[in-house]
Amino acid sequence: MPNIFANNFKTTPFWHEHVTVPPLTNTPIPKQSDICIIGAGFTGLTTALHLLRAGKSVTIFDAQKLGDGASGKNGGMIGPSLHKLGLDGLTSIYGANKAHAILQEGINAIEYFKNFIAKENIQCDLAMTGRFRGVNNQQELDNLARDCEKLSILKGFQYNLIQHQDVQSEIGSTNYHAGVTYGLDGGLDPQKLLIALTQKILNLGGQIFDQTQVTDIQKQPNNHRITTPKGSLTAGQVVIATNGYSKKFGKPFLAHFYNRVMPITSAMIATQELPTELITRLFPKARMHGGNHRLVQYYRPSPDGKRVLFGARGVDFHDRANKNAQNLKTLLNKIFPELTQSKITHSWSGKVAYTFDHVPHLGQHDGLYYAMGYCGSGVTRSLYLAKKLSMQILGEENFQTEFNSLNFQTKPFYNGTPWFLPFIIKWHGFLDRISQ
Repeated sequence: MPNIFANNFKTTPFWHEHVTVPPLTNTPIPKQSDICIIGAGFTGLTTALHLLRAGKSVTIFDAQKLGDGASGKNGGMIGPSLHKLGLDGLTSIYGANKAHAILQEGINAIEYFKNFIAKENIQCDLAMTGRFRGVNNQQELDNLARDCEKLSILKGFQYNLIQHQDVQSEIGSTNYHAGVTYGLDGGLDPQKLLIALTQKILNLGGQIFDQTQVTDIQKQPNNHRITTPKGSLTAGQVVIATNGYSKKFGKPFLAHFYNRVMPITSAMIATQELPTELITRLFPKARMHGGNHRLVQYYRPSPDGKRVLFGARGVDFHDRANKNAQNLKTLLNKIFPELTQSKITHSWSGKVAYTFDHVPHLGQHDGLYYAMGYCGSGVTRSLYLAKKLSMQILGEENFQTEFNSLNFQTKPFYNGTPWFLPFIIKWHGFLDRISQ
């Protein structure tokens, strides 16, 4: 295989290049705090922001460096995340009314997110350019059209079918027969959002300790004792916001949570800077993109319009930057043969968390509050559900979502390590190859 790596190739996220992490808390760990939050991603930080504004003292711990979880590594693509099972699949499980309400929550999350970003004046390159989803043949387009028509009952749902003759107006590729555009999707810079939330928390007096793994949580009569290698504190309430890293950094005290989520490696690459006219030809409307592959593929122009960012499932559980880059570059070249000679400057990966029922969950278990399981669509959902979770902690009304009432499922003998996923990934990859 030809060398695909640029001379300045890095195994760190492209998003981290031009964003400076502010100095975090450098004081000793406090003896006590009203709230302790485990996980400094979007969920933990946003929950902290609302609690701090309500007058609570908040201490946040993260086992990794700030931004090294999925919140600082994802594709920066947002949308309503219309459930994998679709309206029919959800209806067969929950009934028509509940299925409709679950899907509507995705649109509610988008609207909340856009309003939050505007109200907080967060500069994160948010652009609601929409998303194009390509399909391989007319039958797939007809199926997609029927699905979209059913989803039209959702308030605010927007779509437009793209016939074969119009595909080139959406994407500079002959890889797709037709497709659909979704109007509620967009893109942003996730690390800029993460840092903006971090700075607001620090300004409000919140304390953030990264590279500080929680090693134990002990429930006491009126509070919890949280232990770390740097010291311990007592907190009235504890929030678990570890999502795809619940098993990796969670001791047995988090078993209830990591036994209910499947950590999946999502990998990304960034190309070298490309000519403006090439980017414009490949992405005429600067949309977010994805196909109908069984193995999720997602791609977009970078916010500055100089690179192509491409993501898909990692080859296995591990963060294999070089191997993932080779796999993703092959997939990218198939969609955009013009990029065959382009080099890769960045390859990185992180963990997203899927649930067995394909929906996120939040609430309280055994005295611990939690929100997790965003199923690869966590940017908007995490901020939305963090707001709802903070309302529950504060005893406010209207904190309930459609996800609160769902049973947080596990499976017999599952212990937080999805050993079966590599086999599924290989099988789905094979099906993708023979169907195109």
